[in-house]
Amino acid sequence: MEKYLKKLKPSMLKYMRAHYDEDEVRKRWKKVEELDAEWIRKEGNLGGSRNMMSSNMMLCYAMCAFYEAVDRRFTEEDFLVLLNEVMAKPFALLNRIDMNKLENKKWLMDFLYFCVGKYKRKADRKRGKQWGNTWKLRINPDCRQKGIAYVLDSCPLYEFARKYGYLDFVPNMCASDRLVARQFHAHLIRHHTLSAGDGKC
Repeated sequence: MEKYLKKLKPSMLKYMRAHYDEDEVRKRWKKVEELDAEWIRKEGNLGGSRNMMSSNMMLCYAMCAFYEAVDRRFTEEDFLVLLNEVMAKPFALLNRIDMNKLENKKWLMDFLYFCVGKYKRKADRKRGKQWGNTWKLRINPDCRQKGIAYVLDSCPLYEFARKYGYLDFVPNMCASDRLVARQFHAHLIRHHTLSAGDGKC
């Protein structure tokens, strides 16, 4: 079993057991595993651990497989509850970081931009090759002075959702970004999303 699905399994089974008997849970869980494995095989893993963003794609495969297995009745609220359960320990660590205080430290903002830039250059080299259709990124095209600003001109989650018919679910994945940002007291400002048909995030 793929490691991200393995991490999600206890919370997914908890949800299933609240809605189905054990025979039905076993049948539906088998469907989750089969779909997840099929999509990883067909669509790839975007470079795996060498691509720090690939975990988002693995989460997308797992969640869409689960969504399908529970007859597409899993809501955004359900998803955020599950994510909070699964990410409780990492969220507790992130909560110790206050980006409101760190944002005023220019050296730190410069370092974060350096890290984003390093990822962009690597992704540009490997997109279409080892990293498949990984994210296409522009860094702070409007020269903003506050926070960390970037634009995504492509998103493999959106492309996957469009290909397999999960455009109704992928906005839940986008909503999770706000949840993660809140953990370290940050505020995500996003006026456009690919999942809403805006052509960029």
